Amino acid sequence: MKFELMDFLMNPFVLMFAAVITGILFGKIKFGKFNFGVSGALFTGLFIGWLAYSLGNLIIEKGETAAGYKAATVMMGNGIISSDFFDFFLIIFVAAVGLLAAKDMKAVLKKYGARFVILGVLITFIGGFMTYAMTLLSSDKGSSAYEVSGVYTGALTSSPGLAAALETAGKHAEDVSKEFEKASIKDKKEILKVVDPEGKLDVNTTTSLTQEQIDKYIAYAEAGVGIGHAVAYPFGVLIVILGVNFLPKLFRMDLKEERRKYEKEMKEARDSVSGKNDTRSSI
Repeated sequence: MKFELMDFLMNPFVLMFAAVITGILFGKIKFGKFNFGVSGALFTGLFIGWLAYSLGNLIIEKGETAAGYKAATVMMGNGIISSDFFDFFLIIFVAAVGLLAAKDMKAVLKKYGARFVILGVLITFIGGFMTYAMTLLSSDKGSSAYEVSGVYTGALTSSPGLAAALETAGKHAEDVSKEFEKASIKDKKEILKVVDPEGKLDVNTTTSLTQEQIDKYIAYAEAGVGIGHAVAYPFGVLIVILGVNFLPKLFRMDLKEERRKYEKEMKEARDSVSGKNDTRSSI
């Protein structure tokens, strides 16, 4: 069996593991007193993805005789990494978060429940409101609602939110394109701009779209969400990392003392949930 270097470099498993390994190494590099940790894989993934995309385009432009043409076509058709990988690893990630959080869920809700719920609702609501406002402000400047929704999930660094946004965008794009005849003139122009970039279709005479055109618009919607998420996510991660490292200094917090207080409060909350305090008081 002949070894093809280009096929190897564009293999999705090679790309993912290369991003993970280099990300772990990059995450250990100290920048002053902080480092990126596991978030380093995001930045190396962006860089490796850009390299793979550039290489794939270059090979395809050279034609079918170029080395690695078939692998490049498959890779570019999948969007570098197949969505099946994304869905699978997202499920693992969400399940792992749930399993890790389950241990102290009852104690945390009893101790901090109202404050955490209010804080979570406020952060999500304010972010959603600002996203909607930016959608209205930027709709005349070329950006789409799909891209802005991706920016929302990226700024919140929410992977489950991205999955929900992709699903919603795909469903919305499918409904709009299938009911093309009922759409407004403005929406029709936007849809035709995507499915017919050469401008052969007329907005006044086109009454419906083919299945190929519908699929193309759905792919455009999902790609818009992905682009928005990819642009905003690094900044969301950076702000969180910088905030975690510099806010304690800004507010002159003693982290060791705060950790000691937190551990004491959580121990009391766990004891309260498990009934240990009640047992001691009854004795």
